[in-house]
Amino acid sequence: MNDKIWQWIGDYCSGLLDKSEEQKLRVWMDEAEENKQLFMEGVKMVREYQMVVRSGNNASDSLKHIHEKIRARKRRQLWIQITAVASVVILFALSFVFFYTPKSEEISPVLAKVHAGGTKATLIVADGIQVDLTQDNLQEIIGQYGATVLKDKKNELRYDNVEVNDEIEEKPIYHTISAPVGGEYHFTLADGTMVWLNSSSRLTFPTRFTGDVREVLVEGEVYFDVRHDENKPFVVRINDVSVRVLGTKFCVSAYPENEGIMTTLEQGAVQVTFGGNQVVLKPGYQAVVDQRSGTISQRAVELALYTSWVQGVFEYENMELDDIVVQLARWYDVQFTFSASEYKKRRFTGVIRKYEDLNDVLDMIEKTTNVKFIINGKNVTITSVTR
Repeated sequence: MNDKIWQWIGDYCSGLLDKSEEQKLRVWMDEAEENKQLFMEGVKMVREYQMVVRSGNNASDSLKHIHEKIRARKRRQLWIQITAVASVVILFALSFVFFYTPKSEEISPVLAKVHAGGTKATLIVADGIQVDLTQDNLQEIIGQYGATVLKDKKNELRYDNVEVNDEIEEKPIYHTISAPVGGEYHFTLADGTMVWLNSSSRLTFPTRFTGDVREVLVEGEVYFDVRHDENKPFVVRINDVSVRVLGTKFCVSAYPENEGIMTTLEQGAVQVTFGGNQVVLKPGYQAVVDQRSGTISQRAVELALYTSWVQGVFEYENMELDDIVVQLARWYDVQFTFSASEYKKRRFTGVIRKYEDLNDVLDMIEKTTNVKFIINGKNVTITSVTR
């Protein structure tokens, strides 16, 4: 990349790209798909670095992360070019933070902050009793239900791994853990499988796994790190869809607004079945079940776009605002309204720390998408910026 392209990236990320330069940029990007991808890679790296520095965290960690992300893209056709400009990315990121980061005194005061979601969940036991999993005396209550509160992690449950005699048929006891809008929850099943519930999601599971299959039911979005047991496959059911594994890491997303039921595989292998169709995924691939047509398709994906929420960030790559605000609405418990439908198609590339206040998150998006977010309580209106 030459200096002119990096200047475009800087102006684009700071919201200072004027109409004449924007037109030149569009012409250059339209010349080749490769140009467009290189530009978005540069924007993404710079935005991530700027965000880390502004948050006060260690900049060296961010540089290390950028290098790791470049290495992770080694299989892409752009590998040679991206590697060639990696040092330029870092040098430009340093200057970008210095020249383009607004000084604190220039930031307009915010009357009310919209805070991020956090650990919130409810346990529903077999007799219908509901237990708030954020209460202080949780251990006193939860012991009777076959679970323990981890001492080093407040309010996080681990179900007791009790030996079960498989020769004696035992009726399983089912629990449900539900995370509301603006909530998330991490816990461990009786077999050692770790579970991350995203906002507006729930998992129904037995307190102990009996028989020759470990089966759970999912609503919403759940990430699993499944404990390997070759004698007892782990099966996730979402309506009529099943995901079968022995031991692996994967994410299932079944929100109503999704294009379908998505299974994204990070490690190991999974078999996704729906009706008479099935696919076996490799790491880095995603299966999409269309329940209306009865089909299953699979595609290679950038894993972080679908699993980064587990690590405390939301990662976007050239994603439309219409899709981004759906995720933000669930996490921050707000409602977004577009003042004009064309604003839905504006795109954003960047990495957002999910525990930042919504005000700070929207400020970052504003700088790269030429839109304005107006917050009024729980309602956020999206309008355009006139230049």
